[in-house]
Amino acid sequence: MEFTEKALVLKVGRFRETDIWTRLFCAGHGVVTAFAFGGSKSTRRFCGCLDPLVLATFRVGGNKRGTYHVLEEGTLLHGFPGLRVSPRKLGMVVHCLKFVEAVQIGPQGAKPVFDLLLETLETLENHEVGAELLPMLFKAKLTFDQGLKPDLALCVRCGKLAEDHADAGHNAVAFSVERGGLVCRQCGDFEAQPFSLGAARVLEWISHSRPADWPKLDLEPEIRRQTGRVVDRFVAYHLGLRWENGIYRKI
Repeated sequence: MEFTEKALVLKVGRFRETDIWTRLFCAGHGVVTAFAFGGSKSTRRFCGCLDPLVLATFRVGGNKRGTYHVLEEGTLLHGFPGLRVSPRKLGMVVHCLKFVEAVQIGPQGAKPVFDLLLETLETLENHEVGAELLPMLFKAKLTFDQGLKPDLALCVRCGKLAEDHADAGHNAVAFSVERGGLVCRQCGDFEAQPFSLGAARVLEWISHSRPADWPKLDLEPEIRRQTGRVVDRFVAYHLGLRWENGIYRKI
């Protein structure tokens, strides 16, 4: 049960006078809860490591029965000071952290999501990304990387290329969350979300992008609205998560 690896601190709380519980996103084990006994007084074992939004290397053990994780010691790697001084950026970060926690990433898929989250934080710390854009980009990228990428090239009903309908104008295609991709106008899926080929190209770009690419993205307001609505509905339908009142709820 013992392991040593990098982890990002998602949450911290106190449950006795000197004892602390933490929720960590570990590079190899996903999201875990661990207890730091005496952590509030220990400056040697956990110096600067037991705060939210801290990247550290932790040595994690377990109790004698192996029923819970125990933090043995930690080494601070990065505290992301550039994010902490910006309430705007910190709000975007909290949104991303809550999404990772809600998705409940297990050990098998932890490493790529950990790398995605870390690069997202590093990019946001050093660059400007639109407040409405970053959470959407992160949610879409993480969801697509989980094997849930929609079909953005073909109509999921008739199989025709979406680009073949470009001459039909703004209403050439729609997006069907239930069918997992684009539906052309000829197929007449009335439950599909109004969409545009421009928004479809943005989703395709997101699927191949990295967080380091995101500061370059500048979207027209309507494209941004269309993309955001579809990503929210896609996440709700396929992951069962909806953002409500500052938290992700299971639906």
